[in-house]
Parts: sequence; structure tokens; C-alpha cells
Amino acid sequence: MSARFPALARVRDGVRHRGVRAILLQVLVLLCLVLVFTGATALWGLHTVQLNVATTRTTITPLVDATHQVEATLLRAQTAARGYAVSGDRTFAREYAEATADLTGAQEVLGEVAAGRVPQLRSLNESVDTWLGLTREPGRDTPRRSMDLSRTAPAMDRALGTLEDVRAEVSSLREQRRADLNRSMTLAAAAVVTAAVLSIAVTLLALRRADRALGAPLLALQRTVARQRAGDHDAVADTSRGAVEVVDLAASFNAFTREARDVVKQRERTLEQLTELDRQKSVFVSTTNHELRTPLTSISGYVEMLQDGDFGGVGPEQARVLEVVRRNTERLRLLIEDLLLINKLDQDQENRSARHRVLDLAECVSGVVTNLVPQAVAGEVTVHADTDGSWPVFGDRDRLERAVTNVVGNAVKFTPPGGTVTLTLTPTASGHGVRFSCEDTGMGIPANEIDSLFTSFTRASNAAAQQIPGTGLGLVIVRTIVEQHGGTVGLRSVEGEGTTVTLDLPLAPSAEAATP
Repeated sequence: MSARFPALARVRDGVRHRGVRAILLQVLVLLCLVLVFTGATALWGLHTVQLNVATTRTTITPLVDATHQVEATLLRAQTAARGYAVSGDRTFAREYAEATADLTGAQEVLGEVAAGRVPQLRSLNESVDTWLGLTREPGRDTPRRSMDLSRTAPAMDRALGTLEDVRAEVSSLREQRRADLNRSMTLAAAAVVTAAVLSIAVTLLALRRADRALGAPLLALQRTVARQRAGDHDAVADTSRGAVEVVDLAASFNAFTREARDVVKQRERTLEQLTELDRQKSVFVSTTNHELRTPLTSISGYVEMLQDGDFGGVGPEQARVLEVVRRNTERLRLLIEDLLLINKLDQDQENRSARHRVLDLAECVSGVVTNLVPQAVAGEVTVHADTDGSWPVFGDRDRLERAVTNVVGNAVKFTPPGGTVTLTLTPTASGHGVRFSCEDTGMGIPANEIDSLFTSFTRASNAAAQQIPGTGLGLVIVRTIVEQHGGTVGLRSVEGEGTTVTLDLPLAPSAEAATP
């Protein structure tokens, strides 16, 4: 149970230490409370503002629109009544009837919207009714043919004055609602700011407590580790403060440091043993390979004599068997030579620069091409070499020639009759090196096998299927030699189309200065 759920607190050396889980849980709870408090305050402020806005939208704005509507229809009715009284035109009578009907509707809307909040509304309705009684034919909705302007004009003025009082009251209500809105917005903003400040303070307090329990002890442990790495083996981590896990980590570190010296000494002894084993391995490989070469040479000689008929004629079946023996003997010889070379490369890792001289890579490539002419002619492969110019590099001629030979030899070997191998020497992209490129029109390499070809004893599946001889060490040797000369190896291939191998080597900074 304790393995799945660590203790929330533990007493160690008389001091109660809380676990990381308890500390983080406390911080999380505080942060959640802070978020809830801040969110609730913000929601309260937003709700208050929304209520004021909604009140303004549903009461004040309709009141203003209703007063404007009453004024517009009242003035329209007055104009129509005067026009009819002066001209007798029935059009003015119809306009009067429509305006008074609209006036009644506007009065009803104003009364509904006001809902008792405008006391002057009663006086407005009375003054409007008085004016209507002076201008309307009794019992009809048409205006009088003759009106007493001395009575209708003051009645209209009273109605308009009362309407102005109503409008003033509505404006007062609007200003009061606007003030309430501003006050609620200010109050909400102050509440949100206060909640945010309190939240920040609580958050900082929680983070400070977490830092005391986690951050500071971890930094102290980090400094102790740095002192240990600097060689101060007496540095001890503090186990008196911090979370349970940090204290346990410090105690484990102290236990580890007590064993560090023994571990270091054991490691040094192990390294010495490994070095000796590596030396013995190299001696064993070298001795064994040399011992194997003598019987292989004897076997190869006798097989060749048998094939030449020195011991009498051989039949077709015996000749086939002898060819199998010769081919596998040659393969074993090549494998031994490659193993010897790899072993020698490893042994000369530290002293290889002593044999490095300034040499012309173009001459190395030309020499390799000359040596491989018989193999190319036998395979009916054309070799084109563009090695004009001088390309001075600093290195071991024998090793570089071996690397170039492996690359060009592979290209010739895997190119079918009638194919071509193209060799070029060009500057690298940086201009500080030379690139040797070998491009062939051979069988190519499967895309999923390209990366594995630089692993020892690995060969392409199509080459193995066609029983083309090889040890699987050629490219490993090439990469080892090139990297020991500060260069890199690249390989691009398309199965069925050909392969391109590139060797990038740094140019010698100064041939005269480097030449002994």
C-alpha cells in the first residue's frame, strides 16, 4: 500500500517532514480556492453590471422612445386640425383621425412603460384630453370645422409643457440609472481588483511555502552534488529540512557518497583489467590470424596444384568441389587480412599521426586505378577517373590507398559487364576539404539496408543472394580510416541503378609547412 501511495508526512530525526504530494496538494487547493474566489467576484460584478444595463434597456430607453412618439403624434394632430379648420380639406381630416388614433396608442404605451415611475403622466393625459375635447367634433373622430384658437392654443401649450415635464422626469431617471451603472461598474472593478490582489498574495504565500519545502532543499542538494563533483568528498547533504522525498534523496546521496571512493577504486581496477583484456584480445587476434595464414597458404597452393593437374587429371565433379574450396579459402584469407587491419587500426589509434605526411590524393587515386585495371578488364567494367589537379591532404598514404581501394574495388565488383565506374575529386562545400566520389552503375543497395552496411560483417542481401564474395568489413575499414584522418564517409544508392560513395577529407593547411 505504501509503495503506491507515499506517506503525506513522516517524522525523521525528531522533525516532521511533509511529502511532496501533500505540499503540492495544499498548493493546488489554495490555487483552486483563489480561482473560485476571483471567479465568483468577477461573476458578481458582471451580474450587477448586466442588471443595470438590462434595466436601462428595458425601461429607460422605451420611456424616451415613448415620449418622443407622444410628442410627434400630438404635433401631427395639431397640424392636421389647423389645416382642416383653415382649408376644409378632407385630407387634413383623415390625417387628424389617424394622428389622434396613434396618439391614443402612444399614450397607452407610455403608461405601460412608465409603470407608475412618472407622476407627471396623469397631468399629461388630462391636458391631452382637454385639447382633444376642444378640437374634435363631439361624438366623432374628425376635427371641428371652426376652432377657438384662443382656447386650443393654450391647451396645446399646456399639453406640450406637461410633456416636457414628463421628458425631464425620464431624463432624470436615465441619469440616475447611468449613475447606478457607473457606480456598479466601479464597485465591480474594485471588487475584482481586490480579489486579484488577495489571490496573488495567497498564491505567492503558497509558492513560498512550497519553495521552502522543495526549491531551497533541492538547490542545497544541487550545491552539495557540485561540491562532490569538484572533488570535495566530505560534502554532506542536509537532511534536516525539506519534503519527505527530498530528505530521503539527501539521505540516499549521503549513503552513496560514503561508498563513492570504493566505487571509484573498483572502477579504476576494472578499467585496468579491461585494458589488459583488450591488449590480450589484440595479441590473440594478431597471433591467431598469423597462425591461420600459414595453413591457408598451404591449402591454397595445393588446391591450385590440383586444379592445374599437377597430381593427375580431375573430373568435372572434383573440379567443382576444388573451386568451392578455393573460393572459400580466398574468402577466409580476405577475412583474416581485414581482421588484422582492423586490429592494427585500433592499436594505432593513438600513434597514427606519427606516420601522417602531406600527400597528393590525386596520386593515390591514380595508383589505385592502375592496380585495379586487371579486375575491371576481367569484369568488362569501364573506369573513368577525373583526378586532374593537386589535392594535398595530411595522412597515411598506405591507409588512404586501402580506403580508396576498398571503395573502387567494391564498385568494380558489384558493377555488371558493360557498366561504368566514375571517379572524381572536387572541393567540399566549405572549400576547406576535398571530396573523392565513386559512382557506379551496379546493382545498388536496398534502401532499408544502407544504414547497416557500416556494421561489421554486414552485407547487402542482393549481393549475398548472387554469391558475390565479400567479408562485410570493407566499408567498416573505410569509415575507420577516413574518420582517423578527420573526414567523413557518405553513401547514396538506388537498388538496380547504382551506388555513390563519397569520402570527404580536410585539405592540408600548408604543404610546405607540413612536409618534414
